[in-house]
Amino acid sequence: MGNSLQDQLKALGLAREKPVKKQQAERAPAKQAPKKSRPKPPQTAAATADELSLERAYALRKRDEKRKADLARQKKVEEDRQRKLLNKNIREIVTAHRLNREDADISRNFMFRGRIRKIHVTPDQLKALNAGELGIVYLSGSYHLLAREHADAIRQLSEAHVPDLGTDAPDDDEEFPIPDDLIW
Repeated sequence: MGNSLQDQLKALGLAREKPVKKQQAERAPAKQAPKKSRPKPPQTAAATADELSLERAYALRKRDEKRKADLARQKKVEEDRQRKLLNKNIREIVTAHRLNREDADISRNFMFRGRIRKIHVTPDQLKALNAGELGIVYLSGSYHLLAREHADAIRQLSEAHVPDLGTDAPDDDEEFPIPDDLIW
């Protein structure tokens, strides 16, 4: 019975032979060098990829926010340029055809942008304004009296600068009709 179980398993290829021990000289270093600070072991590829993607995500977000801010700034500059050009065109018409007079003493009230505003006119201008022969134009915080054709020219440029002087306000009777059978 010279064959042990281990020998039989080796013969079948199911067990390995024991490795030969390395010699003592190979294990011991010849001379010990002073310890150097070792670099940190590299992180796993998945962790590095996550960090890079996170850094990249922050960089992309920052770049996107900067691009949006630049677009908003450009849009505002363009709107300001358009507004200045419009005001310049309106100012040219107003300065050439303005009918306001210093001796005007009658206040004509009108609704503009949800508030009651007023302009001072002469009695003749008041009649012409009420008849629709004159118009009012708003420019830079002031109201200017102009002939109807000039006010219409400004209305073509911008309706927001010309108040509507018509009495298109709804009657209270239309909002709350009175029944026919009701006698006061």
